[in-house]
Amino acid sequence: MCAKAFSPIIFQCREKIGRRFERWSGTVTDLINHGSYYEVYVNSRSGFVFIVGSYAYGCFISVPAFNVGSDLADYGDYFWNNERLASIMNKVDAATIAEALRTLRDNDFI
Repeated sequence: MCAKAFSPIIFQCREKIGRRFERWSGTVTDLINHGSYYEVYVNSRSGFVFIVGSYAYGCFISVPAFNVGSDLADYGDYFWNNERLASIMNKVDAATIAEALRTLRDNDFI
């Protein structure tokens, strides 16, 4: 369980969209630890909430606003998570979520 106090975290995204690389920033504005899963609030090019957690076979994500759910690799595995999410949702939001997860893992929040 995370005992670390949370304050908003800014992260940088970079993804190839079409023929060129685009850059944008995002912010994890809130993180709620429910014990068995996390509720993550993100503002970026759009704003949304996603839920991540662990189960017997690994990690999972649900993005209710986009009607998306999937298995994930470790939260810090940007490349696998981004590829998986980009196959079921738009590339910008997939990259934003993958980078938010990596940033939260790198800073020991999840």
